[in-house]
Amino acid sequence: MEFGIILVPQVRDGKPEPFDDVMEQIVYAEELGYDTVWLTEHHFSPYGRAAVPALAGYAIARTSEIRVSTAVAVTSFQHPIRIAEDWATLDHLSGGRVDVGLGRGNQPAEFKSFDMSMDEADDRFTESLEILRLAWTKEQFSYDGKFWRIPETSVLPKPLTKPYPPLWQAALSDYTVEKVIARGINGLIGPYLCPYETLKTSYFDPWHRLTASAGRTDLQMAHNEFVYVGESDAQVKADIKDYVMWYVRTAAKIWGERDRSKVSPQYANYNDILEWLDVVSFEEIYNDLGMFGTPEAVAEKVRWMRDEGGVDHLINFMWIGGFEQEKALKNMELFAKEVMPQFKEPVRRPTAAQA
Repeated sequence: MEFGIILVPQVRDGKPEPFDDVMEQIVYAEELGYDTVWLTEHHFSPYGRAAVPALAGYAIARTSEIRVSTAVAVTSFQHPIRIAEDWATLDHLSGGRVDVGLGRGNQPAEFKSFDMSMDEADDRFTESLEILRLAWTKEQFSYDGKFWRIPETSVLPKPLTKPYPPLWQAALSDYTVEKVIARGINGLIGPYLCPYETLKTSYFDPWHRLTASAGRTDLQMAHNEFVYVGESDAQVKADIKDYVMWYVRTAAKIWGERDRSKVSPQYANYNDILEWLDVVSFEEIYNDLGMFGTPEAVAEKVRWMRDEGGVDHLINFMWIGGFEQEKALKNMELFAKEVMPQFKEPVRRPTAAQA
């Protein structure tokens, strides 16, 4: 397996911007032997920060080996040529160690502030992906779509990685899994805070079945989970309870439209999740919906992800609810030193996006 960390800066109660903490975690992740760091794009709330290419560039300058990735660049809010230019440049600056995760977005407040319709999100994604591939592989191209019309154009620079950096798409519904495979993209598959059997039957098993039937076993599958490692259950619970519950209740408020009559059909599956996040207890989250506890307990869940889920790449959400930096660093350290070595067999790494 490979292991990464995902960073969603959460800025609570007037606290200062956490960019120094973000960079310290990235540098430490490289020192500890993590394979990737994934930066997240979010707008207009305490949940996440927007300027991912700027953060990625700074991270690249501070590191030399870890892959710097985005999970995800939101295609609804950016011109695809800008995504192509930014990530081709970052590919050069990093010496070929970037991955590009793409997604359509999911937060109603973000779509509203960008004056975008959520009903258009999937079609915009499809056009953006087509344009990205053209921009990266064609000396010149034109495009005449529903949302984007581009005259004969040459986008520079072309990526250092040929034909372009590995592409990943987020899939938080079972029907999106099928689309990811059809598009020939590596998968960021399944939501966190999800029962493992649901992950297996609704996400992981379909991924493996469909990639095999399509002859695309070259595609990689990653999944992210809440992770916190400590010396005892009592210590872990005391460290994280308030922060986990702030995160969960905040997600319930901002991840989707609560009035079902206003929900885009593309996002209809979110409402049950949001209503569940309103009421789920900390004990249920701790026991069944994340990787929490001693190194032995966490390693057992990682083993399930590898052996039962067939996960190639586990992306750890280790800085939950904006808790103190020292907790985040200690969590990263304990996982890297006590858990990761049990699973670090050599594995194939995606070397280029699929055409």
